[in-house]
Amino acid sequence: MKKRIDYGILLIEELKKSPTEFFDVRRIAKKKEIPAAYLEKIAQEFKRSGLIESRRGAGGGYRLAKNASMMEIFGISEELRSFCPLTRKATKLLH
Repeated sequence: MKKRIDYGILLIEELKKSPTEFFDVRRIAKKKEIPAAYLEKIAQEFKRSGLIESRRGAGGGYRLAKNASMMEIFGISEELRSFCPLTRKATKLLH
């Protein structure tokens, strides 16, 4: 799970640089020296959840569909929030 989160953060950070442009995941993977196939799977998960959108063809790729928190991006559940000391404090403040 740690790699998935790390790679997902890298992907979102790259997409945030130019939110209106579409980026090719393979180019991002090459730039960041991470497996393109795995990054593509993460991008597809984000697309299904509505966080990013895609376009096919020349000039296609992925871009942010909306601005989201990291907890929303990774679907961090209540169980995980209560497990992690950092999010446990944030959860207490929100309730």
